[in-house]
Amino acid sequence: MVYKTKSTSMKKTSSTIFYTATPSTSTHQKPAYRKSKQQLTTLTPSHTRATFTYIGKETTFITNIFRRTKLKIAFRTNNTIQNLLKHKIQKSDKYASSGAYKIKCLDCKKAYVGQTGRSFSIRYNEHKLAFRKNSHTLKFAQHLTDHVHSFGIVHGTMQILQYLEKSAHLNTLERCYIHAEYADNNHLNDKHRISQCYF
Repeated sequence: MVYKTKSTSMKKTSSTIFYTATPSTSTHQKPAYRKSKQQLTTLTPSHTRATFTYIGKETTFITNIFRRTKLKIAFRTNNTIQNLLKHKIQKSDKYASSGAYKIKCLDCKKAYVGQTGRSFSIRYNEHKLAFRKNSHTLKFAQHLTDHVHSFGIVHGTMQILQYLEKSAHLNTLERCYIHAEYADNNHLNDKHRISQCYF
């Protein structure tokens, strides 16, 4: 009888120990690290950003007006290293200077040599205007009118011989270029302007 009671008591204790040990796994729960999309949208407010190019006090005055709003302001400048180190190629108009020039006929290859203290483009337009008005004041326009030749554009008609300001040296250079065209029998200049030239 004593043996039976001990065995029954051991069964009860073992069952109770096993019973109390099993529910311990259900009590621990993993923390929720991920938040729902609704919580994220409510927690992070929406901010609008604006970028201003800083040019001085005017930029500071304008941006101070937006400081009280939800607008986030950022500044930028044009004086970046890329812009400072970039090689800027300035396109210069070669017909904007003065000097000696040669204007050629496209039909017979005759040439008129002249000089100007103003820009070459202005002198070219004077030849063009004289041609349109059938004027004989300029030898080149008179040649085109008498022989019914065409007047070309400045890039194909006018050739720049020398860049120089109005001076006595420019007069000497003009006479030399006229004599060179006279030697090749291509000149349209007056004969009294043709003289021997020595460099």
